[in-house]
Formats: sequence, C-alpha cells, structure tokens
Amino acid sequence: MSLSRRHFVYVASLFTLASAASPSVFAQDEAETASKTFSDEAVAILGNLSVHDFEVLIGERFSISLAGKSLGKLTLIEAAEMAPPKSSQAARTVGRLVRSTPAPALTSFSLRFQGAGGTLPQDTYTMQQSGLGTFPLFLVPEGPKSSRPTYLAIFTRFAGATPSSPVAPTE
Repeated sequence: MSLSRRHFVYVASLFTLASAASPSVFAQDEAETASKTFSDEAVAILGNLSVHDFEVLIGERFSISLAGKSLGKLTLIEAAEMAPPKSSQAARTVGRLVRSTPAPALTSFSLRFQGAGGTLPQDTYTMQQSGLGTFPLFLVPEGPKSSRPTYLAIFTRFAGATPSSPVAPTE
C-alpha cells in the first residue's frame, strides 16, 4: 500500500491530536475529575488491549456516554494495525546531531466506529462493552457529516510494551 501525502498528513494529524489529548486524562489539574469518572482499573484496561482484542469484536455495539449521560451505541466497524512512519531521506540537519540512545519504536492501531444519529464532538467518552467492561476512549469524528457518522480512536504504544494477555474472548 503506497502512502499518499494527503493520507500521511491525515494520519500524522491524528497522531498529534491523540498524543495531545492523552496527557489531559492524566493531568494533575484534572486528576480529581478523572478519578470520579474512571477507576484506575478502567484506564489500565486500555494499556493491555491490542488490535487482536478488537478484531473479534467487529460488528459489536458499544454503549457510549459522557458525564453520566447515555448517548446511545456505536458499532465497531474496523480494527486495523497502522504502519509506522518511514524515515525520510529528504530530512537534512545542519551541524552535528548527537543522540545517545535511539528513539524508541512505536506501534499503533486504529478503531473505527459507526454511529446511527447525529455527529458527536471530539471528546473522551465512557465506552462500555460486555467483554471489555467500562473504559475511557478519545474519539474523533471522521469525514463529512452524514446520516451515519464514523469515529476514529488511535492507540499508540512503545513497540516493546506488549499487552500482558488478551482481554476479549477469542473464538
């Protein structure tokens, strides 16, 4: 699969957005609010999930809520591994660049959900699914508004940080 410039910019923007949103879940200013909304176990669930845990859930419906208010259900329509960005030979540096340790490799995957009603704004929602339990998930609406909006969630972790065990049931 060749990666077009437009697709690369789109994916890079989503990575930037996801990395900017993640610290807000753990920020000290919001620690009190987060602890009221999500237990440590609910947040820890996300660290143990892999794309394979979600592949078996494609077609399943997830309940979604915000601030205790139910917003309906979203259907998981895709779980896909994302290729890491390739290093560019075009980048040039002036002077000497000293790096004592190589940058850690990242691995990531995306989830695409489909809604049935109006488009929800970008936010961290409470998701609930019988096999996974209740957990927070940052969702970004995708594409033009339509009668069946889609939402994207991106998971990124260090390549050496493998999930401890599968959470979702395998068939």
